Amino acid sequence: MMKRVLLGGAGVIALAAAATGLAGASENAGADAAVEFTKAETGIADKQGRKPAQSRGGPIELGQHVRGSLSGNTHTYTMEAEAGQRLRMVLTSDDFDTVLRVTGPNGFSVENDDASGAASTLNSAIDAQLPSSGTYSISVMSYGDQGSGAYQLMSMDAANPVPADYTPARIMIGQTLTGSLSTDDAPTLTGGTTDYWQFSGRAGDRVTVAIESDSIDPYLTLYLPDGRTEENDDRGGLDDLNSQLSVTLPVDGVYTIGAGSFAPGMTGDYNVIVRAADTGTRTVMPSSGAAQVYALSVGVSEYERISPLTRTDEDAMRVNAALRENGMLAPESVTLIDGDATRANFQRHLTTMTEAMGPDDTLMIFFSGHGEKVENMTTESDGSAETIELFDAALYDYELAGMLDDVDARVLLVIDACFAGGFNNVIDDRINRMGVFSSDEDTLSLVADGEKAGGYISEIFRRALEGGADMNSDRAIEAGELSEFMRREFYRMVLDEPLQTDAEDFRDHQVPGWQHIVVDRGGDGMPHQQVLMNFGSADPARIASR
Repeated sequence: MMKRVLLGGAGVIALAAAATGLAGASENAGADAAVEFTKAETGIADKQGRKPAQSRGGPIELGQHVRGSLSGNTHTYTMEAEAGQRLRMVLTSDDFDTVLRVTGPNGFSVENDDASGAASTLNSAIDAQLPSSGTYSISVMSYGDQGSGAYQLMSMDAANPVPADYTPARIMIGQTLTGSLSTDDAPTLTGGTTDYWQFSGRAGDRVTVAIESDSIDPYLTLYLPDGRTEENDDRGGLDDLNSQLSVTLPVDGVYTIGAGSFAPGMTGDYNVIVRAADTGTRTVMPSSGAAQVYALSVGVSEYERISPLTRTDEDAMRVNAALRENGMLAPESVTLIDGDATRANFQRHLTTMTEAMGPDDTLMIFFSGHGEKVENMTTESDGSAETIELFDAALYDYELAGMLDDVDARVLLVIDACFAGGFNNVIDDRINRMGVFSSDEDTLSLVADGEKAGGYISEIFRRALEGGADMNSDRAIEAGELSEFMRREFYRMVLDEPLQTDAEDFRDHQVPGWQHIVVDRGGDGMPHQQVLMNFGSADPARIASR
């Protein structure tokens, strides 16, 4: 059987099969149409033979399970929620192509038609962090308003995944305990069941969690205290169906393990293991929800030694302004333009920032200006080295790599300059690094038309930071989201009129070429779902004191 994980589209993150549980109880919301409200976590209504009350919509609570019947119209529900609360919701039907929409305060809106990642599904799924406190409207619809039939609307509060009437088992780091998955366990959003286990951990603990079984194909979900999740199906691909996660815990608190099965309906015994991660094991490093950006943004338009450029200094100012506007800019961040963008100032501020950063912060180095390709270099396997040209001197790619040798934090390197792709060695040297480059390492980058920016990539990156890259509306920017936004917007821009420029090889021989964006996450060095920055994460008190 081919395995599939249910994924969402825009505004939707993975909703893992047989891993998410329903929480909370429901109440009667009216009595005039074909909608059932059930106490999903216990199935009391079904067991006792009572017919639940019905309604076309009305108030519901996060964690409530609703069954209804649509007749080409829309059923609308309302829900009260707090800012920062995470909503996971699935709309399923065997009778029609579902559409699910959630709207709320301050213009919040997210919609999903067909949950992506499962080729044949017409069901809908939304996973979003709600940005404001207040009343949210949930619309149950059919595609084209043409469908009719029965549906199920299920939701959960991922920060409190354990159903109200279900007591999770306790486990300590260093223990191996036995459990048994049965059809009477807590139901999931995808039709299966799951057991819940909880352990206490501290920020920085490196922990391995595993579920092993000879009876079932386990599916492991680790719920973080803030509602985010990490998931694993098969730790060894097709050769090992057991599940395992190694994680560096982001915060102090109680962590919940969901022990389910890949396919709904599986039952049997299993072992759950929680232990310290082995030395040398690479761990997932979830964001704590407070990831700040320590930004060293450099833009040089006026040089003392080479020709001037247009608006590249403004690029750096606009990038840091976007970070500041969204509350992500750490107070130690610096903008260096023109005469201040010296090699000495660059290295001094870089050192200051790396010393001030926390383990969950992101170091962002942004540069817009001249870049150069230097041939006949023995430091590079291809015989060439690339530079970014600061105001008074060049900074080589291998020199920047050396400056970052002792930096263990996440690094985001964005360069809008000729031959920018040659700095990929900085990214590939270590894990947890990501690069966005305006051109390949043998290609010149062009100055943008108009008044918006000096470089094409600078303009797109600024819009990404202003919120464009928050593609699932959870007030955070993940590495995968930034990758997709940068590539998508670049190719929208050049689809009709490619950026024709020059390419130059290691012999300094130039031929006609084309400029293309390069996004490098070091293979899987910077995971797709890794949070790079959280909106509103900068400490206002620290900012005000500077």
